[in-house]
Amino acid sequence: MMVFRRLRCTITLLAVVAAGAAPSLAADHPRRLKACVVSLNEPQELDAFRAHLDPNQFEIIDLRAQVSAAGPPQSSAGVGASASWLLEACTPETTCDVMVYSAEFAGRFFGKHGMSLSLQELEEASCQARCSGLFRQPMEVFLLACNTLATKDEDDRTPEEYLRVLLEHGFDRPAAERVVELRYGPLGPSFRESLRRVFAGVPRIYGFSSVAPRGEITAPMLARYFRGQRDYAATLQRQVGNTRPNKALFNSFRGTSFTQAIGLTAFDPGATDRDDICALYDENRPVIDRLAIARAFLARPEALTFVPTLEVFISRHPPESLSPSERELFTQIQQLDAARTAVVDLVHSLNVSALKLELAHFAVLVGWLSQKEFHALAVDGARELLAQIGRQPLTAEVVDIMCEITKRESLRADFRMEDFPPQLYLDADGYRLLACLAPTDRRLPTKLVRGLESTDPYIRMWSAYAVAQLVPLDEPVLQRLVPYLGDRSPEIANRVRWVFQAHGTLPKSVAKAIQPVNPALLREMDARKDERGNAPFLAFLAPWR
Repeated sequence: MMVFRRLRCTITLLAVVAAGAAPSLAADHPRRLKACVVSLNEPQELDAFRAHLDPNQFEIIDLRAQVSAAGPPQSSAGVGASASWLLEACTPETTCDVMVYSAEFAGRFFGKHGMSLSLQELEEASCQARCSGLFRQPMEVFLLACNTLATKDEDDRTPEEYLRVLLEHGFDRPAAERVVELRYGPLGPSFRESLRRVFAGVPRIYGFSSVAPRGEITAPMLARYFRGQRDYAATLQRQVGNTRPNKALFNSFRGTSFTQAIGLTAFDPGATDRDDICALYDENRPVIDRLAIARAFLARPEALTFVPTLEVFISRHPPESLSPSERELFTQIQQLDAARTAVVDLVHSLNVSALKLELAHFAVLVGWLSQKEFHALAVDGARELLAQIGRQPLTAEVVDIMCEITKRESLRADFRMEDFPPQLYLDADGYRLLACLAPTDRRLPTKLVRGLESTDPYIRMWSAYAVAQLVPLDEPVLQRLVPYLGDRSPEIANRVRWVFQAHGTLPKSVAKAIQPVNPALLREMDARKDERGNAPFLAFLAPWR
């Protein structure tokens, strides 16, 4: 068994997509294949693909770059997150022959850049016709991350032993506990079945049944595999539909938990479930029909398997939005005693994680948990996360959990500046966490604005974003922001400009300070004031002009 100095859950998802049902390429005019990449973390694996995919045969396209134009990067659990960024990236024209994801995995793909993808986001995208080029036609899928093809069955470790292994190899406790619960617990399908469903019909899916090596370990393994392929592009096209074990790839990953599976087929028992799950995401289907599907799922003995998907559906169609006939069907869902008991018992047994809050939020939406109980769970979870930050390094997964909590329940009045460990002000993720929490403590903006003095561009960016969440600001803070209207970073300058615009009426001293830095901003704000019949700023600035 190969011993790894450091392990990690980094995903490299390689989806090799056939170009529809088009005839095979003419030998004398080979088509240049497209390798679409999503890089969320360290670059080693992506570098291995770039180094070994012949540029004459492959064009590399960065999908993430297409959706990260404006604003700071956000995870799906981050500030103001809405629909998955992956849905924005895939269009009917986005048909890729190879697709590479490089990130970390804890039941959600994430990384140091602050963006992430949940299994439900991948599931929803895979149901969309416009995303077929990424999900529906692959020849091979590489899921080079720990547990991506894990089942619910126990391996040679108990859940407690597996939790210890993850903690020993660099996982923070919330991420490790989430992996263990989804890996062994009753909530949701196994990772293996989730990803077989996402890549339905794919003849070859590669992944790991347990812990996987870090990127610096997998990159040489990938390189060894590619070096053994005389003509990788030709091999891909020659082996369409081949489901046999890839011996060369297994040899390259010898000594790991590397494994192989086949995407869900029309003959699998779960094929009907996949059709119903896709129907839940289909906003063109009547809500009452989808409520009937939700009721049928929750009436089954394995109801917890479907809860993560049902949570997405009911969040988009809460009870107050339903018609009388839809409400009647929803009441039948509320009366499913076995499902209610299973969900509520699991909520109280889980440790703090995004998973716990997702499940608790589902229980609130269905009416199985009160809003007061949910708020108490959210406060307790946030306090536990802050306590962990005081004991160990801050991670993106911890911040994602905090952002998931505050996305579902405002905790602005529950925390004061004394509750925040000093480490938060030394890390971009710390400012991101504070942006999500957005406490009402009036002392905090003075502390946050200091982040703009950092030499780290990510700290500066998230500092500006966090300060903007705390509008209205006191006059001294506004004064300190004035110089940043001319910041070298257009993103920070625009964010600060928005802060002043959001105030509407500025103190006279602040307007006076802005005049030599950005008079156009004052003129713009004056024009808006004139429209509302208010006195313009420039009138009282006349003596200084």
